[in-house]
Amino acid sequence: MGENDRGVASASHDTQPAAAPVTAEFVVAGVAFEHPIMNAAGTCKTLADVMALARSAASAVVVGSITRHARAGNSGEVYWSGPGGSLNALGLPNRGIAYYREQLPAMVDAAHNHAKPLVVSVAGFAADEYADLARVAADAGADLIELNLACPNVWDGGQQKRIACFDPGQTEAICAAVEAALAAASRPAPPYGVKLSPFSDPEALGELAGLLARRSGVSGGPRFVTAINTFPNALVLDDRLRPVLDVGLAGLSGAALKPVGLGQVRQLRQLLPERMDIIGVAGVQNGRDVVDYLAAGARVVQSATAFWNRGEDPTVFGDILSDWIDAKDSAAAQAAVG
Repeated sequence: MGENDRGVASASHDTQPAAAPVTAEFVVAGVAFEHPIMNAAGTCKTLADVMALARSAASAVVVGSITRHARAGNSGEVYWSGPGGSLNALGLPNRGIAYYREQLPAMVDAAHNHAKPLVVSVAGFAADEYADLARVAADAGADLIELNLACPNVWDGGQQKRIACFDPGQTEAICAAVEAALAAASRPAPPYGVKLSPFSDPEALGELAGLLARRSGVSGGPRFVTAINTFPNALVLDDRLRPVLDVGLAGLSGAALKPVGLGQVRQLRQLLPERMDIIGVAGVQNGRDVVDYLAAGARVVQSATAFWNRGEDPTVFGDILSDWIDAKDSAAAQAAVG
């Protein structure tokens, strides 16, 4: 998307999204959404991006992931889509904390002026970085903060960075640092949650869920989980038997990941206390996908692949919304028949 930052810079930073009924069906950590469909992190990085999504049918705007230092991301071909799924290895491209400290208040206003909550996804390489980024998001007036503990596509010196959510000790340290930072924010802190990678080991998933459940029981603890990020280190070869992406290994996403995402959401719903909500993401491309995630236990869903496959056209969220309305009516009719 473009970089035209004009249009909301002079807006008040005290705007709020239009109040939704407290009995609203689509609520995450006390924040209500008009419907369950929004963009996923990775699709929105600038004020111009926020303005475009705010005008779309998406029920919220998710910005990020953002990091302390500006990142160009991985070079060369970083996205591929085929009939069964997609690969991405973006590498967290974003403008860094200085840009977001300046621009996030206007991003919040742009979303709120269209009655949409603003969610900020933050990604660090140490606990203090997550804390600093969360504080910036909170001070800007973000409605929710999503800690990206799951990015598999960050490389340094030819080596992949460790995925934080697979290390309970690191996850605990990050949560503790973020909670301390939010407690010191200049305004009432927004709720935060964590985004996870897919876990193939149910014992490891249970251990992490137990950690999050314990922390959620205290004031300022995590209130939601976003499940899931891409499956790490997938490979697709072209007709010349070369990797389709320049980095070689990449995160698997799209339709191929949907059954895994549904399974993770179902398991997490069984493992986590009811006070923690779940955001479903992985392969959400049509109305039936939304119906399935809500049935598995998600409160709302996010979509990235459908957006990218449409050439980053925000109207895709309106199409998914319309299709979901039809799909849920069809599912309800079939359930009534028995």
